[in-house]
Amino acid sequence: METSFSSLDKSTMPRHKFFRVLGTGIGALLLTGSASACTPEENPIIDTTDAVQKIDFTLRLDDNANQNLKTKGGYVVVNNIIVAQTNDGKFVAASSKCTHDNTLLVYRPSANEFYCALDLSRFDITGKVIAGPATKALTLYNIDSNLTAGTLRVHN
Repeated sequence: METSFSSLDKSTMPRHKFFRVLGTGIGALLLTGSASACTPEENPIIDTTDAVQKIDFTLRLDDNANQNLKTKGGYVVVNNIIVAQTNDGKFVAASSKCTHDNTLLVYRPSANEFYCALDLSRFDITGKVIAGPATKALTLYNIDSNLTAGTLRVHN
C-alpha cells in the first residue's frame, strides 16, 4: 500500500515566517488582555457589611460543639458570629470576620480581645478597633444566658 501526497499540492510557508506570524498573533492577544485590564471597573464591589441580618439562635452548652463556652476564655464560631466567655465569666457575641479583610477572628483570653491573625487587627470585647489596619468596629449581638437550662440565646 503506497501513500501518495501528490494530491496535496499546497504551497508551504517557511518556518521563520510561520513563527513570526504566530508570535504576532500571540502578542496581539496578550496586548488586548492587558489593555482591557487597565479599563475602569464597571461593576464595583458593593460593601454589604452594613446590611442588617436578623440573628436569633440558641446554643446549648451541653452540646459537644459548644464545650469551649463552659470555660472562661473559651469561644466558638457559629453562623458567622464569635461567641466567647470572657475572663470575668461574661458572654459576648460579635461578628466573626475581620472588618478589614474578612478573615475569621479568634478570641484571645490573655488580652480579652478579638484578633485577626492575617492582618493583626485587634478589637476589644465591645467591638471597638484597638489596632488596625481595620478601622470599622465589629457588630455586637445580645446574649441572653440561662445557665440553669444551659443555654445562650444570641440575637440582635
